[in-house]
Amino acid sequence: MKTLNFLILAVIVLFFTATAQSQTDTSRAAQKEKLKKMVKEKLMEKMNLDDATATKLMELASANRKEMRELRKKEKELTDYIFDNPTAADVGTKIEDLLETENKINQTRNEHYAKLKTFLTPTQIAQSLVFQKELTKFMKKEMKLDKKESKERDGKEHESKDHDGKDKGPVNENRELF
Repeated sequence: MKTLNFLILAVIVLFFTATAQSQTDTSRAAQKEKLKKMVKEKLMEKMNLDDATATKLMELASANRKEMRELRKKEKELTDYIFDNPTAADVGTKIEDLLETENKINQTRNEHYAKLKTFLTPTQIAQSLVFQKELTKFMKKEMKLDKKESKERDGKEHESKDHDGKDKGPVNENRELF
């Protein structure tokens, strides 16, 4: 159930943060929208969804991800406090808060799943999990490649060559989304 927490938009934000640091805010927003559109198209293709259903799924996932991120942040802060201060006078209260937060995380997951079931079949929910995992894997790979290429460009321009040695232009122009 933990993977029901879709990371699509979070990964997208990380991707653009890592690869578009020197671009203007307008350009970043345009690229973010372009990538969001590409992700939506792939989601529709892979899951055989219509536009409205894909939009609803992405919006629901985004809202759920935001709530889960806040809960996990609170969970981490409480856990860190407990581990760093096991003899503190308020450690009992912190443990109770941690357990309550963990329960809220599980409740949020269950509520998210219930919402998904209102417009997706169990098979589609499973497909969305597979899609999310593939997208996360793809985005991590892309960020790693972009980081490597950025390091290579530091101090020298990194251009790719075709098999005849002719310049094909900058690397990373049109990568396929898995």
